[in-house]
Amino acid sequence: DELGELDKSMQVKLLRFLESGEIRRVGDNEQFNVDVRIVCATNRDLQEMVAAGTFREDLFFRVNTFEVYLPPLRERLDDIPALALHLIARHLKRDVVDADMLPDATVRKLKSHHWSGNVRELSNVLEHAVILSDGEPIAPEDLPRSVNGHNASAAAAATAAGPTIVPFTAAASAPMTLREMETRMILAALDRHSGDKPAAARDLGIALKTLYNRLNQIEAERNAG
Repeated sequence: DELGELDKSMQVKLLRFLESGEIRRVGDNEQFNVDVRIVCATNRDLQEMVAAGTFREDLFFRVNTFEVYLPPLRERLDDIPALALHLIARHLKRDVVDADMLPDATVRKLKSHHWSGNVRELSNVLEHAVILSDGEPIAPEDLPRSVNGHNASAAAAATAAGPTIVPFTAAASAPMTLREMETRMILAALDRHSGDKPAAARDLGIALKTLYNRLNQIEAERNAG
């Protein structure tokens, strides 16, 4: 979903649309004009890609009418609280959430992370935390290990060694159901892979679509409960 990731065939299609202003629906033979404003995003250096021959020069000139440079998240840590509250609200399917959903201790943890994946990584981290916190204020313990102070190289080594066996314990008066065990396994896999869903799906031995469906079910159950 980023401009720099388009293959050559998609670059040609996008350029054709930008030049003609016409589109054709899938399965339709008729083309029609649209009047829209195009906003593109990329974390790659498109000029370097043009020089390397992996990005069309004519498309680059078409989309580069006005450029806005957004520094990486690690260079604008003061933006994290506002961004985090917005993302928490989105994951909870609310318009807004109170500032107390993000305690100071959690903000400090978020600000101490390097955020190589920028806002997308922040969104994945908070999706994980929202599921664990069950709609309550997000504590530092709700954050994945990658953010919560665990050694990244140790986590990577553990991942390379293979799936981790997750211990399941519950009070005798409240035995854990199979669904609850499954949920914990999914969250543990996401934790091991820092929110990377394709990697978590491979770790769990399930299809990525199955993982997304299960996460949607977890979120629906949380909202219903």
